[in-house]
Amino acid sequence: MKTRAWKPWHQKFLSNMKITLPTSLNPISRRKDKSVKLSFETRELDSTELMTLMALEGQEMWLILSPNENDAEIPLENAELDTKSPAQRLRSVLYVLYQQDMKENKFVGLFETFYKERMEKLIELIKNKLD
Repeated sequence: MKTRAWKPWHQKFLSNMKITLPTSLNPISRRKDKSVKLSFETRELDSTELMTLMALEGQEMWLILSPNENDAEIPLENAELDTKSPAQRLRSVLYVLYQQDMKENKFVGLFETFYKERMEKLIELIKNKLD
C-alpha cells in the first residue's frame, strides 16, 4: 500500500515557520555521545506561539543564542544534526554484530575480514534485486 506524499508539503510548511521568543537558558547537561542537552524557559506563550513550537518539535533547525545587546544572523544552509554518514552508521552496526558473533563463537577473526564478508553479502543481496 502506498502512502500519500506529504513530505514536500510538510517541508514547505515548516520552512515558512519561524519564531522568536525571549528565553532564559537553564543548566546545560552533557551527554555520553558528547552532544549537549539545552533547556529553555519562556514567558507564558499565546496559542499561536505554542502551536508553532509544537509543530517544530523534533525538526532539525538553527538555534541562535544572543544576549539582548547583540543582533544575530541566521545561516543560509540547512541545519543538520546527523553526526555520522549512512556508511559510518552501517560500519558501526556491523561492528556491534561482529562483537556479538565473536561472543557467541559464530565468527573467529578480525573485524576487517568480517566487515568485507558482510558487505559483500549485502552487495550481492542488492544486486540480485536489480532487473
